Amino acid sequence: MAKRRLNRKDIEELAGHYRAERRRLIYQLEQVRLALKDLKRAEAGLPKEKPKPNVVVLPDGSVKRRPGRPRKGEVVPKKSKRGPGRPPKPVRPDRPLNEWDNAVIGAIKAKGQLLPKEEILEHTYKWASVHEPGMKKPEVESFVTRALQKLTDRKKMLGTHRSGLRRGYHYGLKEWFFQSSGKLRRQHYDKLVLTKD
Repeated sequence: MAKRRLNRKDIEELAGHYRAERRRLIYQLEQVRLALKDLKRAEAGLPKEKPKPNVVVLPDGSVKRRPGRPRKGEVVPKKSKRGPGRPPKPVRPDRPLNEWDNAVIGAIKAKGQLLPKEEILEHTYKWASVHEPGMKKPEVESFVTRALQKLTDRKKMLGTHRSGLRRGYHYGLKEWFFQSSGKLRRQHYDKLVLTKD
């Protein structure tokens, strides 16, 4: 009788069967060892050894599950699941306005008009000469630029209007503008004073 040659599929099936049998025998051997250990403890009059818990408490207080399937009836702490997508950005508490922000808003309120950056700078130069006497003009200008950006973008306390007759924006209080479109309200057109450069 001729021997049948094994093809690749047959070899893979035999290897899988061998691995499964090996795992089963190792498990049975482990169970026999545990039973012998319990018998020796019982003969010596010692209590039965408790099975190891399936969770380990780490030094920082967090709980980590051991590898493998949890035992029947064992409560495994579930990880808190977050929804799909990026985690939400942390919400920063609203900070109060600083002295530069108040100086810029104060300039617009004092004039009662929409002001270009140059006029706001003139007002803040005077303010800085009293409150920040050692500060130079370029430093004052950088603080005013930052304050204008913050008050128009993040804080939404100032609105901007571009006249088209001169470079840059005119800045005014937010209540002078429409909330939806950001355009200057018709009743506040008198606050826009255009001067020739």
